[in-house]
Amino acid sequence: MQSGVPGGAVARRAVLALLPGLAACAAQGGSDYTQVQTGLAPYTPWRGQAARLAAMPAFRLPAGECVPFARTLSGVTLVGDARTWWAQAESRFARGARPAPGAVMVFRTHPDMPLGHVAVVTAVLDPRTVLVAHSNWDGGLGKGRISLDQPVRDVSPRNDWSMVRVWHEATRALGPNAWALEGFIFRASPAMRPTRRMAAL
Repeated sequence: MQSGVPGGAVARRAVLALLPGLAACAAQGGSDYTQVQTGLAPYTPWRGQAARLAAMPAFRLPAGECVPFARTLSGVTLVGDARTWWAQAESRFARGARPAPGAVMVFRTHPDMPLGHVAVVTAVLDPRTVLVAHSNWDGGLGKGRISLDQPVRDVSPRNDWSMVRVWHEATRALGPNAWALEGFIFRASPAMRPTRRMAAL
């Protein structure tokens, strides 16, 4: 490199240069996660797997319901509407209140979402922020679309992940609504690891 500065030092300086901007976003409500989405999020097997699944014909529009995508990505082999998953999982899978990569985030029903919704946590960024991959979250022309690397922010008063705000692709910010969660379903345990089947897809 012509500057004579080691590559690692340059990379560290580049990351540090981004931090003030991210701090400013957080001070204004933490709604701009552009840098998190594109560069600072840790790589996990679930982020890569979600991108591969999204490219498969079986998951393209118009067959973009949230349940088949979440089931295939997470390995949580439940069926039926998303609103039934939390109860179904009670005797079959581990459940918890804290996110982990690979866990299924289960939303409670809402008048605007009577069938519920499920998403898969693909990375944990900090105690109150995760990335998810999910299908059929956006309305309008985005209905049925698979969305990758979408920030979700815990906005519960006790930091217990009972209420969240979800990234809104159209406005490139966290949506204004706070959505109630049932919790998280884990294929085996919160310390999940990718299976051979997942790695082969």
